[in-house]
Amino acid sequence: MGKQKGFQVKHQYTLVQALYWISSCALMGYAAVYLQYKGLSNTLIGIVVGGAACISIGVQPLVAQLSESFRVLTVKRLILLMIGLAAVLFVVLTLAPLPVAGIMAVYIGMYTIYNSLPPLLSAMGMEFINRGYYLNFGFSRGIGSISYAFCAAALGMAIDRFRPGILGYVYVGCAVLLCLAIGIMKDLGKEEVTVQRPEKSRQAEPVGRFLLHSPVFVMLMAGFLLGNTGNSCIGTYTVNVIKNLGGSDTILGVANFISAASEMPMMILFGVLMKKMDCIRILKISAFFFFVKPLIILTAGSVPAVFVGLAMQGPAFGLFTPAAVYYVNSTIAPEGRVKGQAVFSMVTSGAATCVGNLLGGWMQDTFGLSWMLAGCVVIGAVGLVIVMMIPGTGERVPVRYRLLRWMYQREIKSRG
Repeated sequence: MGKQKGFQVKHQYTLVQALYWISSCALMGYAAVYLQYKGLSNTLIGIVVGGAACISIGVQPLVAQLSESFRVLTVKRLILLMIGLAAVLFVVLTLAPLPVAGIMAVYIGMYTIYNSLPPLLSAMGMEFINRGYYLNFGFSRGIGSISYAFCAAALGMAIDRFRPGILGYVYVGCAVLLCLAIGIMKDLGKEEVTVQRPEKSRQAEPVGRFLLHSPVFVMLMAGFLLGNTGNSCIGTYTVNVIKNLGGSDTILGVANFISAASEMPMMILFGVLMKKMDCIRILKISAFFFFVKPLIILTAGSVPAVFVGLAMQGPAFGLFTPAAVYYVNSTIAPEGRVKGQAVFSMVTSGAATCVGNLLGGWMQDTFGLSWMLAGCVVIGAVGLVIVMMIPGTGERVPVRYRLLRWMYQREIKSRG
């Protein structure tokens, strides 16, 4: 394929990431603001967001299975179908007068769908890379983050000037543009693989069996399940942190901008780090900042100090996202990569969001905001310990860590 063709794919995929995260900001970034506007308490908001994450735990592998089982249902078509369904639900929520139970049900449906899309978008991008197309996943995902950041700032001002109900119109408009952007991309499901993969071939095996033979993979999921639990909790209830210090919706928009914008430099830096260290070491750096972020926010006594804590989203989630995608892509057999991305995202994102929001909403209403933030610090610390115990590629495992040595040997054997 020509170089121009490769660059075309890169720009198309970057546009898709940008539009997805802009629409995601309208749907998920201001979920607490929108649902508070609809009359829901912190506990009910936690049930909505956490419940959607719990449901997505089952939906994500099911969606991946559908993509692998039916040739006509390609990843591209599946993504378009899910975005369209979410847009219809938001139209209903925006225009129809619904009781609290109806609002919760519809929002759970929308949130579940959108929470299940990132692994499919990642799988689509990695498939282009695996087939020899020119695509820088870290750069494209970074553009998505900076797009989310600018959208967050703009929506904060728009909500202050108008009302949170404007979020529905913004989302539907962005969803239409996103469908158009995805529609012009090549559907790889319709062609045979023509580019020889450079990596050593592995015998295909079910993801469940792979997990049984890959304890390092399981430990990573456990560690980042905890790290993302606290991170998700803070993300949803940033509105309460800001308002507790006297900030407005405009200040909340700035806070969301700082948090999202900090991801882009780290995602671009990921390409440089990959040349100097393996994904495990990068993920250890990420886990450290998943602990530092809630610690800074807990001890912050002013809005600027909270901004510093939110900026830790960059080295935390900004490094985690591309490192996790590349790690899964390099350890799962080609036939199971879509499902592998879904399983890893299901645990580290879906389950984490579920636990974080349910626990966070309940802790705020029962004990207060400070106790919720302290819980995020403790959870992040435990996740950091788990990830730091994992040996990187080529690291010598101390004899006293007999369990880790055995696990590491099983990991190497399973890859061999």
